[in-house]
Amino acid sequence: MSFKIRFPWNRHKVFRALGFFPVAFTLGLMLWSAFVYALSVIPLVARSSRLLAALCSVFTTALWVLTTWSYVNCVFLSPGAPAGLAAPGDGSYTRVPAVNGTLRTESNDSQHYADYSDDSEYSDDEGPLTEEQVRRAELVYSITVRDNGQPRFCLKCNGPKPDRTHHCSVCGSCVLKMDHHCPWLNNCVGFRTQKAFVLFLTYGCLYCVLIFVPSVTFFFREMAELSDDTEISINFIFLVIMSCVFALALLMFAAYHVYLLLTNTTTIESYEKTNYRVEARQRGTRTKYINLFDMGPRKNFIQVFGSSWFMWLVPTNTAMGDGMRFPISFEGYNELRQNID
Repeated sequence: MSFKIRFPWNRHKVFRALGFFPVAFTLGLMLWSAFVYALSVIPLVARSSRLLAALCSVFTTALWVLTTWSYVNCVFLSPGAPAGLAAPGDGSYTRVPAVNGTLRTESNDSQHYADYSDDSEYSDDEGPLTEEQVRRAELVYSITVRDNGQPRFCLKCNGPKPDRTHHCSVCGSCVLKMDHHCPWLNNCVGFRTQKAFVLFLTYGCLYCVLIFVPSVTFFFREMAELSDDTEISINFIFLVIMSCVFALALLMFAAYHVYLLLTNTTTIESYEKTNYRVEARQRGTRTKYINLFDMGPRKNFIQVFGSSWFMWLVPTNTAMGDGMRFPISFEGYNELRQNID
């Protein structure tokens, strides 16, 4: 005998409500850092040079505004959800063909069409689809399929899933070009928020560096000139430590996500091997992964940041396309065809 507990509330709404605690902490930390910097660091800098203090104030305030703006957009803007599920008729790119008339074959020399691994947290393979589900899934244009060869279909949302779309168990919905769900944002990073997220990491790193450098410089100067009547605020000490820690952490995250941006890869795709896999015919132990969405660093950057260079530094959505259809690399496509023909 088994018992199943039913909660009287929607668990996704509860998770979303609890998720605002990290958001409140992050915004509070931003306000605290600006407050301590203005009251403790700037006066010390002004003792040496008022011009330097003015420059530090201007650049730090600008970075604080841009960082906060980027963060708020990541938190409150929708990353995008599948809508308008109609197959395009312009033939801009083609679904990868079946192997010997089927979508999947067990031959060692065959192409294994996969969107995720079987044990993935975001896996589609929860069982075979019905004929009605397959019919509905075929209405959405895509070049990827499930691990069992069927069209991609979300059994939780009961709807087709375009390329690079994944179901978020925390948000309770499918997200276009889902990168990951970030608890510090209480939101998913997806098609419409990827640019704001990359800018948040970049601006946040620069903001922490601009706080840390003058803070630690004048901190050691104060320590060298320490006298009996000198007082060093505990907030000042924490500001030096926190700015250093967050600068290093944000630098690593920013570098990683810039790499993903320039290779047109999401976090999920990077560790779930979501690309098409080509089994080498000559050497059975050798496997090559081809990212059909990688159009080159410049085109990959423009896909997310847009073609207007004057908007690149503004944390608003300027991504190209609708998040449901993506151009593919025909060099990679042709290489894929040669391995399965």
